[in-house]
Amino acid sequence: MGTDPNFTFLKAFFSARIDRLRNVRDDRGAISIETMMIIAGLVVGAAVAVAIIAAKINEKAATIK
Repeated sequence: MGTDPNFTFLKAFFSARIDRLRNVRDDRGAISIETMMIIAGLVVGAAVAVAIIAAKINEKAATIK
């Protein structure tokens, strides 16, 4: 029985990716902070939108009853 070439390829591919990740310098701190600020802003915006939609739905529900 021989070794499956697909398995050999995947093993080499993921080994190369792991080596590349080990050698990456971690100098992305400012980008991470900016990204977190953007995400926090989007979450707040989504929460406001959900609150407005819920208020409109509750108004309509009150008029239907």
